[in-house]
Amino acid sequence: MTPLDVLSQAIDEHQPSQVFAMFSGGHDSLTSTHLAAQHPAFTAAVHINTGIGIEETREFVRETCKAQGWPLLEYTPDARSWDDICLKGGMPGGPAQHDITYYWLKQRSIRRLVREHKRGPKDRIGLVTGIRTEESMRRMTSVMAKPVYRIGAQLWINPILEWTAIDCGRYIAAAGLKRNPVVDKLHRSGECLCGAMAHHRELDEIAFWYPAVAQRIRAMEQDCFKADLPSRWGGAQRLVLPPKEQAWLPLCSDCATRWETAAA
Repeated sequence: MTPLDVLSQAIDEHQPSQVFAMFSGGHDSLTSTHLAAQHPAFTAAVHINTGIGIEETREFVRETCKAQGWPLLEYTPDARSWDDICLKGGMPGGPAQHDITYYWLKQRSIRRLVREHKRGPKDRIGLVTGIRTEESMRRMTSVMAKPVYRIGAQLWINPILEWTAIDCGRYIAAAGLKRNPVVDKLHRSGECLCGAMAHHRELDEIAFWYPAVAQRIRAMEQDCFKADLPSRWGGAQRLVLPPKEQAWLPLCSDCATRWETAAA
């Protein structure tokens, strides 16, 4: 079954009124967004701007959507920012804190997207991702390791689930798409650097390529230290993710994979 077959089957079965492609700026999501845009039901690309990430990736998303003629919706946190989270409880670190950052920085935006576009109580909204099982053995046993799954009105569609990174690279080249230079430097999109599932050494890598971003993070470390709060970005002990986390990371693939690699 091709990716477009997966999309068509999900749309035919569940009849979502809108189909959005979740475009983080990574190469997997670039691939899945380009594929989704070929389906007649495609509505727009959606970028979740967490407020703590690499601006060059945001610019890449905006420029790509403009070049491709894709409508773009960009959502930002509506109640609590990354700075608010850090200054309230310290620098996030570990799965428990990831629950917090994911809720405030991403999940509320997803819910807002669905709420704003539902056309009735029984309506469903399609959300297309670039999740791939090759990225992570964890996903082989998670609820996300399915081409299609539904959580309430959210219809998550994973059309390139069985693709490899090589498949994505070939697709991007064949389609004549521009690659995100942030990914080619950091091997991640950098669209969210909350730190909940990071290792502190990653900050040196970020500082090499994007010193202003690292400087902001280090300034927050100092603010948290002065407030006698946990003050180390990416300082949590690496553990195997608990089942709850395994089942719900649809927009945190980069960090989940890095977490598992370090824990192995």
